[in-house]
Amino acid sequence: MAGTIRAQYPASIRPVRVMCTARVSADMVMRAFNKGADGVIIGG
Repeated sequence: MAGTIRAQYPASIRPVRVMCTARVSADMVMRAFNKGADGVIIGG
């Protein structure tokens, strides 16, 4: 949605698009933390 309304967000935020929020596994979230993410937001 941010791209549609041309909203700005910090370069430190890395959006990852998935077809459905149910496809986000605990492994994906833990991988983000292991790579240094401070937090993970899953919005649907």
